[in-house]
Amino acid sequence: RPSWLANQSSYFSFKIWVTVPNRAMGPMVAILPWVLLCLPVTAIRDGWNSKIDSITLDPSITLDPESKNCEEGQKTRKLLQQLGYRGPLDGDHCTWPGITCDDDSCTVKSLECETCSGPLPKRIELGSLETVHLSSPKLKGDIAAFSGMEELYWLQLSGTQVTGDIGALAETKVQYLHLDGTGVHGDLRAFAELGLWDLDLTATAVEGRLGDLAGEVNSLGYSEKMQSLHRLRLGNTSVTGNLSDLLAFGDIQVVDLSHTAVAGGISQAWTRGRCEFLHTLRLCNSSVHFVPGQDLQELKRHKTDDWHKVLPKLRELDVSHCPVNSAVENLLLPLAMSAQLTSITAADSGLHGELPKFTDTEAIVDGSKVANFTFPVAKSLLMLDLSNNNVSKLQDLPVQPGLGRILLRQNQQVTVEPVVLVEALKQEIMVDLSGVKAANDNEVSRIVKGGIVPTTDMLAFRNESAGYACKDVVGSVTVNPPEFLPETLCQCLPGWHGAGATCQICPADEFSNGTGLEKCTKCPGNSTSPPGSAKLTDCICGFGSLHDGMCSCDRHQALQKTGCTVCSKLHLQCNKTGSLASTAKPELSHIRLEAKAEEAYRCLPPVVGQRCPGSEECGVGYTGTLCAACAEGFWATGGTCQPCGEANSKTVGILAFVGVAAVAAAFLAYYRASGQQAPQQTTVKMLLQGLMLRQGPVLLQLVQLWSVLSQLQQRSSSGKKLPEVPYLETLQLTTTELQNSLNLQCRFHAETVRTLAALSSPLAPLLLLGCCAALELYQGGLGVNAALKALTLLYIGGASSTAELLSCQSEDGDGKNLGNFAFRKAIRHLSCSQNDGVAFWVNAVGSSSAVAYVVLIPLFLAGVMVRQHFVCQEARLCNAYAKEEPRQITIRVRTLPAEVSEVRPKRLLAAAAAHMATYCRGKRLVQLHDGFVTISESQEVEEVQQDQLDELDVVKLTADTETSKKIDALRSRRLAEMLTERIMLDETEDRLMIGSKPLLCKYTLCQDIWMDVAMKLFAVALVSCGSMADGWKWAFALSLGMAVLVGVCQPYMQPQVSKLQSLSCLGLALASVAFVYDCAWLARAALVAPVMLLLWQVRCPDCMEALAERLYKELQSELPKLERGESHAVLVKQLRF
Repeated sequence: RPSWLANQSSYFSFKIWVTVPNRAMGPMVAILPWVLLCLPVTAIRDGWNSKIDSITLDPSITLDPESKNCEEGQKTRKLLQQLGYRGPLDGDHCTWPGITCDDDSCTVKSLECETCSGPLPKRIELGSLETVHLSSPKLKGDIAAFSGMEELYWLQLSGTQVTGDIGALAETKVQYLHLDGTGVHGDLRAFAELGLWDLDLTATAVEGRLGDLAGEVNSLGYSEKMQSLHRLRLGNTSVTGNLSDLLAFGDIQVVDLSHTAVAGGISQAWTRGRCEFLHTLRLCNSSVHFVPGQDLQELKRHKTDDWHKVLPKLRELDVSHCPVNSAVENLLLPLAMSAQLTSITAADSGLHGELPKFTDTEAIVDGSKVANFTFPVAKSLLMLDLSNNNVSKLQDLPVQPGLGRILLRQNQQVTVEPVVLVEALKQEIMVDLSGVKAANDNEVSRIVKGGIVPTTDMLAFRNESAGYACKDVVGSVTVNPPEFLPETLCQCLPGWHGAGATCQICPADEFSNGTGLEKCTKCPGNSTSPPGSAKLTDCICGFGSLHDGMCSCDRHQALQKTGCTVCSKLHLQCNKTGSLASTAKPELSHIRLEAKAEEAYRCLPPVVGQRCPGSEECGVGYTGTLCAACAEGFWATGGTCQPCGEANSKTVGILAFVGVAAVAAAFLAYYRASGQQAPQQTTVKMLLQGLMLRQGPVLLQLVQLWSVLSQLQQRSSSGKKLPEVPYLETLQLTTTELQNSLNLQCRFHAETVRTLAALSSPLAPLLLLGCCAALELYQGGLGVNAALKALTLLYIGGASSTAELLSCQSEDGDGKNLGNFAFRKAIRHLSCSQNDGVAFWVNAVGSSSAVAYVVLIPLFLAGVMVRQHFVCQEARLCNAYAKEEPRQITIRVRTLPAEVSEVRPKRLLAAAAAHMATYCRGKRLVQLHDGFVTISESQEVEEVQQDQLDELDVVKLTADTETSKKIDALRSRRLAEMLTERIMLDETEDRLMIGSKPLLCKYTLCQDIWMDVAMKLFAVALVSCGSMADGWKWAFALSLGMAVLVGVCQPYMQPQVSKLQSLSCLGLALASVAFVYDCAWLARAALVAPVMLLLWQVRCPDCMEALAERLYKELQSELPKLERGESHAVLVKQLRF
């Protein structure tokens, strides 16, 4: 402790250098901490306040004199770095991976590196190296880098990219040299003086003669320097020479001259201990023929001692692809005494002849003939490869049982002794006869068929392209069945024919459905098949498919001329295979149009199931096309055919017809009586009767058109008619319905009755109109009146009968066209294609009736409309106006100057009645003056109930006061014009107007008669819609349009009639949709709704127009009194229940 630190209380630090050799650094690192533990103890003893902060080892400081003199480490590091070594190079070089040093721990003796990929230096300075093993495929450089290395005796550079002349190694002491797979070159004589033990130059560019490698030989023929050569591998080089050059290498053990130009063979010189240690000899693809020449017979004289044997230690011989070109025995017998020979490979060597016997055979041994001798090679040999030669016979198994293999692949024809096959299987010796045909196939076939040689149960070997399959031999014997024993092991596959493995594909339109068939079978008629068909089902039928070996249609299909068709499309029953469209039964509700027809058509509703029961014949009572007509002994009613014995089945129809006729008679009688005398006082009952008489024709027209639209139901999914339709059709009031009701078809010839009824139905209304014309001659206006009433009842029935007479049923129940089988709807036994006989009269009557109903009758009504325009024109040229005064209203009428004076009072009264009906309620006094009329309130007070004449006038109820006044003014003027037209019709002498007066008075104004023309055309249009494909759409549109038109125009005198007519047209629109979509409740509702409206209107049968007409008639009856200036009191009130 220094004196200057005596009084200091501080710390100080110091370093201790410990110098040790590098190789002792490891142990020193472990010992040093324990040594330094002594320091704190010493410091404390001396009074030091000491502390060891750290211990630092610096290996870079080397003070070992011996380490300084070891330059091997620096050279080794440099060499490894040049060779591209990537590992750590710190510390002692002797500890580096792959480095082995001498005992002095400095001199490098061995270098081994598998990852060194860098180039070799020009010269390796480690002259003390004895072994070098560099195996990286990326290693490059010149072999000259190892020249001058006097200590080198082992050099292995296999698989590297090292190049250079091998002569660079001539000055070395290398004994183990492996340069196989490198790029070195040079001549073999460069190694003649090295005394090598192991030389491997496989796949290099080395060349030279094999004898040059031996160098100088002594008197015994052995090489002076290469006597100790044990392994020589020169395969795949350009080395030449003779095989006998190997005799100079006395200790040779392994020789590989494959793929070289070495030639020659063995001779007597190979005996007497020459190459006695050689155990591996590989000569494949060389020029060696191996088989001895002149010494062959001598070598076949076998000796038991090794001195006279050829290659006594030989274990492996490979002469594959060598030009041996000799008999098999010439190759094998010279080696027969080799007791260690385990493998002989002589594939593709030009061998021929029989494989000699090696067991239990006769041989010359030691100069004596020995019987039943077994050569030693037969006990040691494990593999004998004679593939791709021309061996002709296999009569022995010269290999060890259980392990031995004999390869005779691709030897064409070989006579295989049956006993050999049996023994091979028994001893589990592998015998490969692939590509070999048994020359003695009959003998081998017997043992195969007898089961002595087992085969697979299934056809294990298949050749699809050649069309055969074969069983294979089970066990250690390998054969190619189609070549070895084709007739026994092979069979032709399905789709082929022939014998064994000689098979031909079945031609087109033939098949073979089994194996081993010699001939193919022809496909059934009407079927074809592609070449190679293997089963019956490969025969493709021109129609249908195969059933019971024949081409026929499948179930639910039938044969047509063009092929098989699904029976449901033809509406046929095909519950079994092989059905014909011409004979299969039709489906239920379907029938053929003619015998043997290939398609059935759906029958027409109703009762399609009864009409067409699903057989070749129509149902009981039906006949004709689609079974639409009735057979003899049956009568038509409601679209069905009933037996004549059930004539009372339509009693209800008869009663309905009679009831309608009675109603029509009462209707005509009433109209006739109503035109003769007007009642003195109108009652509610009388108003109701008048309203009912106006509404009755509307309901009748509704029922008639509703039954016409029911024809649309044929196009619905069910096609069934509603049960009430036949009875409502009676209200068509046609002769057809009359004869149905009277059952005339059963009383007379049914077909004739139906024909006459169909012809008379359109003509009857027209004939009745002709009678009315005659009546018109008797009394003016009477015939016109009767004709117009007849048209009201009979027009729709006549028009629908005309349409039915002219129309053809050209579609079946499904809408399919019938073609030439179309028939008349009215006369179902009559074809539409006929034009003579009855068909002529049908066309004549139908065409003329159509002209009458569509053209003449509407023109007649149009003439009435035009005529009334001229007759009632003056009513439209007068104008009434009222002046209100206290307690009195004065009404004046402006008329044409040329008007007759006696008409003026009636017009004044008409204007007064229209004004009172519009504005007044209660008692009023009417007084006629010269040129005007006054209306005043009566002094008598009578309570009058508030009427509801305008309860359904939506326009007026929603209008304001001013608009309401204008509406009342227009209505008053319209009523005045109506009453004025009535006055002019009463006074006219025009016969047409006299007869048309009831029709004209049905409307508020005479000019509204256009509605009658429109209704007739509307009826004709609906009748036409019944036979159209999309008729329901037109019917819906027309009916809806007519409903709107009537509802808006309100043409009828009673608003109740207009509303009923509008609702009826709306019901027809709904009915057209209901019939098509099978909505029965909607169709019935469309028929019942107008009836319900009629019953609702019964409670109030009065209206403003009727009130005005009543007031005018009352004032007209008091006209004389009024003309005298007297006043007349009238009661203005609504009549109701």
